[in-house]
Amino acid sequence: MMPAKLLVLDPPTLMGKELLRCIAGSPELSPDIEFRHTGADDDHQITEIGGRPALVPPLDSAADLVGFDAVIVTSDAQGSRHDHLIEFAGSDPDAALLDLSRLACLLERTAVSAGKTTGGSRHLRVAHPALVATARVLEVLTHLGRPRGTLAVFDPVSVYGKEAIELLAQQGAHRLQGASPAELIYGNVRAFNTLAVDPSLLQDEASQVLPGLPLAISHCLSGMFHGHLAHLGLCFDEPLAPELVQEVLLQAEGLEQAELPLGLDTVVDHDRVLVTPFSLSPDGRQIAVTMMIDGLRVGGALTGLEILQDLL
Repeated sequence: MMPAKLLVLDPPTLMGKELLRCIAGSPELSPDIEFRHTGADDDHQITEIGGRPALVPPLDSAADLVGFDAVIVTSDAQGSRHDHLIEFAGSDPDAALLDLSRLACLLERTAVSAGKTTGGSRHLRVAHPALVATARVLEVLTHLGRPRGTLAVFDPVSVYGKEAIELLAQQGAHRLQGASPAELIYGNVRAFNTLAVDPSLLQDEASQVLPGLPLAISHCLSGMFHGHLAHLGLCFDEPLAPELVQEVLLQAEGLEQAELPLGLDTVVDHDRVLVTPFSLSPDGRQIAVTMMIDGLRVGGALTGLEILQDLL
């Protein structure tokens, strides 16, 4: 069997580097990879794969995206060169397109996936890391009954890439000096701050990747550098035995139960979702857990590779 021919957009980004690390750690893939970047400059960029430097030419036209088994998007943000990607997506619905960056310009052109089969669409985006984590919890807890619940999601600054991380450090320094930050991150001060934002996109994605779960979602942007945080609360019609809940959670694939206290900094480079010990309400009908996720991997590169195997 010939190796898959892949094109990766913007491999020097945080997500791009994580994807290449995950591919290198999966020798059974052994793909033939080419690169393009969507930066404003016309110069070649440099990335590294397999310990060797590789040149990344600019994306100059939609034709640059043709002829590959899959195009994988790992951009930090949308730029003018993404017009070529939009043109490509609109002209060939049968081409395999996988968006790990969850770009706004591709939301209406991609179906969301948490790693499972997606009903035939060839243009896919990875579901939000908190929804991927919730899907893993629900996969086992639904055996105990049909739950409903709430999900509170907190995103780190790293979802906007390396530049946003650098700006967060600068904002923190300014605020510690009692000054107002000179530069904002998408219009906001994130250092020592948490912002509540519109949860409608996550609500829509949840209805697609968790169709059997009535879930109300809140969404916040945190002042953390890395690591996604989510609080999941589930309510069941009948009381649950604590030992039964513990037993099924231990069977969940991709979860790791951690001891308290659990710090968000411990999640970096984890392939599994870290879950705190669950809390059970006095009547036995409500469960609460806190989930911590490295969104560059879970709901990022690793989940993307699961989806890619279905696409190829």
